[in-house]
Amino acid sequence: MGGNSRKFKKAEKSKIKLKSSLKGAKLPKGTNVTKTNFKVRKIVIPDQIKQRNLTDANVLSSRSLTVKDCLAKLKHTNPTAKCEGLRGLREILAKLPTEVTDNHLSTAIKSIASISIDIERDVRRDCYKTLGLLFAAAGQENVLPFFDVLLSFLRCAMTHIQPRIQEDSLLLLDTFLQHLPQLVLLNRDKIFPQFLDMISKLRSESKPERTLTLSLNKQSTNTKWRTRVLMRLIGMLRILIDSKRGDGKVGPAKDEPMDTTGDESNPFTAKSTHIPATSLPLNNVFDYRAPLHFPLVRHRLYQPCPLTCLFRKSIGEGNLSLSDQIDEGRKLKTYVQMLMPLLFESWLEVRPTSGGGETAEHVLSHEAATTLGLLLEIAIQLWELVVIYGRETNNADMTRWFREQYAEHFCNHILKGFPFYQSPGAGAGKGRSTTDENKERNVDEKCYSQNFNICYFYCCLNENFRSDRSKNYDKVVNYVERCVNNWKFRSPEVSSLLLKVLRYMLLETDCVSINKNTRGLLKTLLEVYIQAKLPQDTRNRILILFCDIIVLNDRLWREYGQEIFTLWLRMLPNLLKKTVIDFNVLKALLCLAKQKNTIFLHSLEENVEDIVANVGKLKVVNEQFKNEGLVLLINLLFWISKREALEKLLQSDLVKAMKIDDDMKAYFRSTLRTRLVSL
Repeated sequence: MGGNSRKFKKAEKSKIKLKSSLKGAKLPKGTNVTKTNFKVRKIVIPDQIKQRNLTDANVLSSRSLTVKDCLAKLKHTNPTAKCEGLRGLREILAKLPTEVTDNHLSTAIKSIASISIDIERDVRRDCYKTLGLLFAAAGQENVLPFFDVLLSFLRCAMTHIQPRIQEDSLLLLDTFLQHLPQLVLLNRDKIFPQFLDMISKLRSESKPERTLTLSLNKQSTNTKWRTRVLMRLIGMLRILIDSKRGDGKVGPAKDEPMDTTGDESNPFTAKSTHIPATSLPLNNVFDYRAPLHFPLVRHRLYQPCPLTCLFRKSIGEGNLSLSDQIDEGRKLKTYVQMLMPLLFESWLEVRPTSGGGETAEHVLSHEAATTLGLLLEIAIQLWELVVIYGRETNNADMTRWFREQYAEHFCNHILKGFPFYQSPGAGAGKGRSTTDENKERNVDEKCYSQNFNICYFYCCLNENFRSDRSKNYDKVVNYVERCVNNWKFRSPEVSSLLLKVLRYMLLETDCVSINKNTRGLLKTLLEVYIQAKLPQDTRNRILILFCDIIVLNDRLWREYGQEIFTLWLRMLPNLLKKTVIDFNVLKALLCLAKQKNTIFLHSLEENVEDIVANVGKLKVVNEQFKNEGLVLLINLLFWISKREALEKLLQSDLVKAMKIDDDMKAYFRSTLRTRLVSL
């Protein structure tokens, strides 16, 4: 090594050294001048950058990205870039939604929906948020042409091989249910199969019956996963029920005129365009000297009526043919056959074992109570759909089939351990009291909602329950009567549910025969109404229930016994002496007067002077128009049959002293004079 180094140095020294001839030389004069004879090119700015700098700041995101830039980032392989593009789209939608919905709606929906099945969880969650804002800004009418694309990605997510993507497909379905309910309703047959495949599978290819499957992955139990799926099923069924009833968000498009009928049960009624009541002038003054004209001919009866309308009614928004109605019934029956066995099978998995004695059967865990509440709600929704279909087609075959198929199973599987309670330690954590934990989680230890739904569904499945003397009905009536006696519910939803059960048990259905248990329940409710201090809204609803029993079904009232309502009817005119009364209560009192209930009218005549003196102080709540409640009150006084009482009111100074409008005073006088003429 040392010898080689010496040889290298010797070779370097032997090389010829060249010296620069310019060292120390200077340029001649006149050659150091700067040359200016060069050509310059213009700086060209690309169109994309020029547009970004000149457009309004509202069209740009916080990072100065346009809509095209954000959509381009969605095609990037980096998850951070995708999230940045989605965040930019949400910012632009919040500032100027028309920029996206008018110019880039098609591209935006396809690009955003394509990453709804992305492998990254954060990208999927941001995608669902962005889709929700986009649907809210665009509306269902504009999204309709692209819903097939969205539906394909939803079905792909529901059947994805990755369990996490399958779980998040429920969030995508939530977005559709919230912002596109009508489109989900129209395409429900395409969503239901994949939806049910998430928790069940077909027993055989030739039958619609299904059986439960295991959990999606090991990180969540079977019960929790099925609970999450069944909660979305409740939302889908609720949209369907609201569309059938016509009282939900699902309805015709904004551009379509709303057709209303004078009488929905009359097939001869002609459709007419709805005119808002606010645009009609109100004239409450009645001239008793003017001639009265009563229409004797109804021109709409001359219109031809199809024979099918005499026996079958229309389904949904439009008039469906007979074959379409039959097809609608087959679909509904298929849904019931698929879901009801799944509900019973789900309950059999979580119900408590009966090995711990008779009382151990009543105590539920938190998961079992939650599952029971969901199953009952779905079963009641299916029953409501069956009842609505029977009402639309004027045919009760499906309701009878539903009762024959599932009444016995319901009594054997669910009613057997009724009433249910939750275990005291449901969900309690370490170092915290059970009561505080249950309050935070809103845990109903008494399972009121589940038990009331069981009572309601049992009465639905048994047509002649009021005259039933079985042990099952005794359990139901005794439980409801105990709850009425101890009416101290913290949640208004529970009180509303109990009132729903009472209304169905005491009034609805065609069962007229009454047994002693049902009559005792009515007496208990009447005593609680008179003696207990209930919230005013609850008292109003109970009062309306009693009035409906008397007015809507005279035979049922006589079966209960008129002596039960005597004291209550005498107390009703005292409501008109107070300072506040509900509009619906006033309508119920007017119905009693129109029916000429002698007990109520006699008490009204005894208190008429005090009532008239209180007219100016009485405030009617929940009225839609001004003086609407006052008109009802004056119409109520019209039914007084004592001539002396009416003449005394007209001659006294009570009318002049009333603190109401002059027009209403004139209407009051004309109404009493008309009544005097008719007596």
